Amino acid sequence: MILPQHTELFCLCVLTSSLLSNGYCSSAFQFRLPFQTVPARKLFTEWRKKDVGVKKLLHDQQLNENVQEARLFDRLPYNVEISYTPTQVIRHRGYPAEVHHVTTDDGYILELHRIPAKPSLDGTPRKAVLLQHGNLQSSGEWLVNFPNRTLPLLLADKSYDVWLGNFRGNRFSRRHVTLSPKQTDFWRFSWDEIGNFDIPALINYILSVTGLPTISYIGHSLGCGVFFIAMVKHPELNAKIDAMIAFGPVSSFAHSNALVFRAMTSFGKAIDTMFRRIGTRVFMDNTGKGHYFQQLLCGQTYQQANLCAKFLNIYAGWNPHNTHPEVVPTTIANSQQGTSVAVLAQFAQNVKAGETFQAYDYGPKGNRIRYGTKKPLEYDLKKVTAPVYVYSGGNDRIVSPKDVDWLLPRLGNLKRSVRIKSYNHEDFVWGTDVKETLYDSVMADLPPP
Repeated sequence: MILPQHTELFCLCVLTSSLLSNGYCSSAFQFRLPFQTVPARKLFTEWRKKDVGVKKLLHDQQLNENVQEARLFDRLPYNVEISYTPTQVIRHRGYPAEVHHVTTDDGYILELHRIPAKPSLDGTPRKAVLLQHGNLQSSGEWLVNFPNRTLPLLLADKSYDVWLGNFRGNRFSRRHVTLSPKQTDFWRFSWDEIGNFDIPALINYILSVTGLPTISYIGHSLGCGVFFIAMVKHPELNAKIDAMIAFGPVSSFAHSNALVFRAMTSFGKAIDTMFRRIGTRVFMDNTGKGHYFQQLLCGQTYQQANLCAKFLNIYAGWNPHNTHPEVVPTTIANSQQGTSVAVLAQFAQNVKAGETFQAYDYGPKGNRIRYGTKKPLEYDLKKVTAPVYVYSGGNDRIVSPKDVDWLLPRLGNLKRSVRIKSYNHEDFVWGTDVKETLYDSVMADLPPP
């Protein structure tokens, strides 16, 4: 007896009946068929078409795979920009560039890179935008992507006056009015000093040069965290910011899945002490031979670049199809630009501290001296009254979506929050789809130039 679930027997019935009579299955079986039968000649014609189509599809797929596999071992096109400074990259791409230097109240000399705006028809100054990089980066972070996906250039095309900041301690801001980078005292800074001194100095300098009453601010990662510190420590600065755009903003670090910071949580103090005792001042400085070694590993072939991109995804969050292999060498060239041991240690401290946004923890005795309390100071984010627009990544391993969710209701003037489900921590800068997915929306958030 033929059972309805035995579909292979029904297919055999259709085939046999068609061959013998060029017709249909007998009426005794028709009620059992879960599909409509067709004449044999038509059936074979359709099968032949499908068979040819399937073979062609498989052939095309195999050819495509062979081409991709062959290309993996092709050499990457050499990009001269891997050895350029940010201003050289800007000029190489056909835009004017300026270098400015700003001295903070505690003596650090910071380097600013500017793409001056095209003059307006009525002579009024163009709207200024300050872009601030994340941890272990420099202003070059914003220039690693292809020109049509590079935010500073897109802003310049819209006639904004674009400024790219550099934290103290990175390769472009490694000067001081009295201290040398060879001295330990030069490296005695954490997030708190960057927020308390660097950000106010950069903002006030741009306002003094342009004559504008306000500027816009775009930050990535720690570039957001130090902005929040600046607004809390200097409340008058809030009125000087007409829009703050935050990409993957650092605040609470309780839920971060970044392995390096989680590994440091139990040994953060010991690591800090060890580095100081052995005389390590700058941490993760890529300006030496390590840069050439990384380029040798990641910047020679498409296969190497793809493997390194996947490795970076392990750290930043999984989204491997959003990194073009030709961007990897410039990404490497502009990473690990140096910072203090304390900056790195503060990440580990905030992981251990839980859901809070706190200053550097000097221990009970040191905290009493600095903050007047046993525990470190907690920053009151309600004092950030500048208008803030937050963009976060659903796949961000460094700034977890849970930590962003903690931040949002605590901001004093949150205008909008957008979560891009597929994005990791670095897609905000080097993502293949970053213009359409992010930057077009960001430029709509900014006041017109």
